[in-house]
Amino acid sequence: MAEFSYHESPARSAAALPVMLPGKLVGRDAFLAQVYSQLRANQAVLLYGTAGVGKSALAATLASAYTELPGGALWFGVHESPLDELVVRVGRAYQVTEITSASSPLGMVGAAANTLTSHKPLLVLDGKPDAAATADFVTRVAAGLPVLITSKDPLDGPWTKMELGNLEADAAIALLKQAGDFDDSVHDDLDELASILDYNPYAIMLAAGTMKASKQPPAVYLKAFEQIPSSAGATPQLLALTIAFRSLNKALQGLVLMLGATFNTDISTEMLSSVAGAPPETVDQVMTMLVAGGLAARTQRYDARSYYVHEITAGFAQSWLKAQNQLDALQTKVRDALLAYVRKYSVDSPAARDKLAAEMDMVMAVARWSAANGDRDSVNQFIVSLMQAGDFVNERGYVSELVKLRGLASSFTTAFPAYPPPPAAVPEPETFDEDDGFDDDDLDDELPDDDDLVDEDELDEDEEAPVASSLLDLDSDEDEEEEEEDSTAAPAVTSTGDALTDLQAALRLAKQNDSLEKQADLLDKVGALQAERKLNNEAILTYSEALSTYEELDDVEGLLKTLDTLSALMVKTENPNAAVMHATRGLGLADEMGDLESRMFLLVTLADARQQLGESGEAVRTYGQALEIARNEGDSQNEALVLHKLGYAQLDNGQPEVAADTWEQALKLFRSQGKREYEGRVLGALGTAYGELDRWEEAINFHTSALYIAREVKDKEAEALELSNLGYACVQANQLGQAVLRYRQALHLSYEANNRENIVSNIVDLARLLSQSKRHLNIADLLVNDALPLDPTDRDILKLKETITGGKMQAIAEDVALLPVNGSARDYAANAYALLDG
Repeated sequence: MAEFSYHESPARSAAALPVMLPGKLVGRDAFLAQVYSQLRANQAVLLYGTAGVGKSALAATLASAYTELPGGALWFGVHESPLDELVVRVGRAYQVTEITSASSPLGMVGAAANTLTSHKPLLVLDGKPDAAATADFVTRVAAGLPVLITSKDPLDGPWTKMELGNLEADAAIALLKQAGDFDDSVHDDLDELASILDYNPYAIMLAAGTMKASKQPPAVYLKAFEQIPSSAGATPQLLALTIAFRSLNKALQGLVLMLGATFNTDISTEMLSSVAGAPPETVDQVMTMLVAGGLAARTQRYDARSYYVHEITAGFAQSWLKAQNQLDALQTKVRDALLAYVRKYSVDSPAARDKLAAEMDMVMAVARWSAANGDRDSVNQFIVSLMQAGDFVNERGYVSELVKLRGLASSFTTAFPAYPPPPAAVPEPETFDEDDGFDDDDLDDELPDDDDLVDEDELDEDEEAPVASSLLDLDSDEDEEEEEEDSTAAPAVTSTGDALTDLQAALRLAKQNDSLEKQADLLDKVGALQAERKLNNEAILTYSEALSTYEELDDVEGLLKTLDTLSALMVKTENPNAAVMHATRGLGLADEMGDLESRMFLLVTLADARQQLGESGEAVRTYGQALEIARNEGDSQNEALVLHKLGYAQLDNGQPEVAADTWEQALKLFRSQGKREYEGRVLGALGTAYGELDRWEEAINFHTSALYIAREVKDKEAEALELSNLGYACVQANQLGQAVLRYRQALHLSYEANNRENIVSNIVDLARLLSQSKRHLNIADLLVNDALPLDPTDRDILKLKETITGGKMQAIAEDVALLPVNGSARDYAANAYALLDG
């Protein structure tokens, strides 16, 4: 991997933390010592409390201390982040390609745990954690490490919960003095102000920043509260925020509102400049004022400044924009700016990759928003741009994100409209006070009226500040949601009509009321149903929990059964190291219990994992042990299955003749058992073995027999595989016409299955063959042009395009008559497939 420094790498200095460091904390020394004592013992701590009490500031203070230690501090901002996302972020932080390149990150839990154990950082999960995912992360990935989690809610989990409240009165006054540069002459006013603000650190810092920026003494600032109706019932945080917002000129108000529309992510100066329509230097100058006033925070991503706002500020801005019916319009503007940004940097250079990585959080957030609004086109544009950015996705570890983007592009929560209507023009925020302490003309010159966010003529001069209307509606909505949650906290389980949902509900109740035996039984049932529905990653989590439960029960039989299932699931999700670990442990238990059947199954799984690891020799030996058990027990069903797998291991181990002999044995057994599907698979395998021996005529015969059986049993996947194998075998046997026919038929099935990877692969094989004939260059070009949008960075496709273009020019010069193109690439494939049914 090329050398680069990922922006979420472990911080080795306080300045490298991805958050803005607070000043010296006031009134928190004792609490800091309590939290530190837990972290020093390598325990997990959940720091919870209402918004604005300073959880993130306290976490940043502790993290800055840990940056001086060898392990540093690894800071993850979270927003209901699932376990797979956290695992991938560990991989990116330490540039572990094994983790970041996995299409199923949950299979990399063990690798992530080993990575963290070897580096021993302080882990900080700051923001809005998902309780279940965070609990899994702490127990399965970060066990034995110091973990600090911040949350508004007192989540239950494998951690010590510590509540952070507002400051004591004296500490609140001291903070006002420190932040506002006040002396004791205004102590009484500060005492009154601290009381009004309920001693809340966020409100205090905003008030101090507002007074300092506008050069107002506390007595004058206190009068601002008289302008807010007492019936508003706003929280101290919103009171301070409303006053701060009113004190701003239009340009500053506009940027606050813009920051509220950035999908709760950081945004770079360049992106903010694009949305605001102002030069980056001007944006940085204006943002510096907001940062000084406590309305925004600044951090660094690579060599560029990045900004974010507190969740309270974001909620305030979003409420204001919703009230003006402008949130969607402004977010659409952010989306369009981001699309242009990603297109601009979808080039192959280290600097461009830094630019893309800096905004990937926003890319994912905007893509989710777009998908939720039925905007498939924008999601696809992100995908195409990222794939055109050289090796960015693989090098920087965004394979999992690309997979998620593709999922968003193909599924939506709303069916219509496919494309959103054009947004209305975005208004500008109202200027509340002509004499606000700022020179409006200076800033308005730098940010043109066309890009400011409010048209004053469109607003009522007597309109109240947002705290008196829409913000209070948000508060009442939250209260209603809390009441709804309380009213449905512990109902009896009623059937939903879905077996899995019902079992999961029963499991939640069992964890509150029932024995461990009952919990283990339900975990088995939930896991089995998840596996049956091919929810393999979810099943792995369930069976991992079952494993812990059986360990607590000291139930050896349950442990063995669960280890068998878990190891098989790890193979299915391509996590061979974890499969080896579970299977090896299971084999030990099977030997203790004298359970030959379980030993046989575990040996097969262990051999499967060895195959995935490329250890074919070890796989041959292990399959052989399983085969011996099957034969000794007279189990011909499993004997045939093991022979089938053993043949592939022997082939990979450079023994094609031995593999062919093994498959001949399997073929006889499957035929005697009437298993046509497996008979076809073995015939295809024999074709591969004879191909390795350069006996292509025999290989073609075997593949043809396998094809007919695949069509007989209606196995489209096997049919497509055998058609591709036949195409290749015919090329080797110099039967080029048959090769073209078979590749076309295989391509048809890929189109039918909408399998992008196979479409591209089949087109490469077919176009490469067709391009050998100048007369067929138009057809080859048609095919390549169909593949390019599916994978614009595929080197084979790009090379073929270049070859075909040059060949067509030469053909024209030589007056070669090119065959005409009729219809599409899909038609060309379908016409050949129709011959199979003729």
